[in-house]
Amino acid sequence: MFLKQRLDDRKSGLTLLLLFVLILAPISAACMNLDFLQPTNETLVRAVVMLTHSAGPEGFLLTLILLMLWTGWRVRATKAEWLNKAIQLGILLVLAVGMKSGLKKMTESPRPYTEAMTQALILPSPEHFYKLDRSQQLAVMDEMADQVSPARIESWKKETDYSFPSGHTVFATLCLAFFGGILLEQQRRASAVVLLMWSASIGFSRLWLGMHRPADLLGAAILVGVLYFVVPRRYPLAEKLLGRVLPQAR
Repeated sequence: MFLKQRLDDRKSGLTLLLLFVLILAPISAACMNLDFLQPTNETLVRAVVMLTHSAGPEGFLLTLILLMLWTGWRVRATKAEWLNKAIQLGILLVLAVGMKSGLKKMTESPRPYTEAMTQALILPSPEHFYKLDRSQQLAVMDEMADQVSPARIESWKKETDYSFPSGHTVFATLCLAFFGGILLEQQRRASAVVLLMWSASIGFSRLWLGMHRPADLLGAAILVGVLYFVVPRRYPLAEKLLGRVLPQAR
């Protein structure tokens, strides 16, 4: 009974996550035979980099603010309901970031671009990249400058940690489940679909730039799905405190 009730309560967000996973199949197929050593249009690469920044350290805060404003405009809720949602979102973000970092250290999966470096005979193996210090890692990337798009290399230089799971995809799918779930519950289907397409495009950008494999994206979606299912949606103590401060919010 408990599991069924929780599934029903989170049906919209989990449905969007399932759709994201299904979309991963054609996205992965499209990126299957990418060769990072082939010439690439620099303008296209920079456009994809800008897209991926919307779910990364450079732009995640702006993305969060925009999603909060959009959801606040499209969805009707009481102050107590918004408080519950804010607490849930905060807990989801903290847990997702912490578990993502922990999984990266546990799995130690090399990023796909290290395979391109091995193919170019810059590295003896992908694993060797992680035995180098920061300055050495940047130096071997510079050796690829005449073979790989400069924008791609700059993107690689910013992320020299391990690959699994994809942090950008963790953020994108968390936004999809949380904000998309709220929007879908309120019958804001068009907004939810736009959010689904954005999250899928983030997944595509991570594959196309050579930062991740399909398994990294799938792992991110599963991690978010588990957290979204487990983290409560109501916080009675917080509601009680809000009621004392703002009695009309009850």
